[in-house]
Amino acid sequence: MSESYSQDFRRKVIEHVKKGNSCHSASMKFEIASNTVRNWYKRYKLEGNFLARKVGGKKGRLSKEEVESYVRTNPNFILSDMGKHFGMSGPGALYWLKKLGYSYKKKTSPMWKQAKKREVSIKD
Repeated sequence: MSESYSQDFRRKVIEHVKKGNSCHSASMKFEIASNTVRNWYKRYKLEGNFLARKVGGKKGRLSKEEVESYVRTNPNFILSDMGKHFGMSGPGALYWLKKLGYSYKKKTSPMWKQAKKREVSIKD
């Protein structure tokens, strides 16, 4: 299951176990894995809560400010130049620009600009 169980549901399961029922009986009654019930109860006894733990993630290597600063100082760059500057590939640079809402506008000289909310397409 990709989403965590609600606090109310966890509370019901823990209350069932605290009344003297086994973790296995709680797992049968609430139709969840007995390991899950055991882990919740163990955490409740040790930490005093059964809250869902935050899932860690990888911190991005670039910040929005760094990319915006690069685009402001180098308005006529090409993707491979930006990729070399930040230590990534050209498609990686394009990913960051799309993510931050930049689009490529071909005028007298090509330049990158922040896209308006309605604009969604980017020429590669």
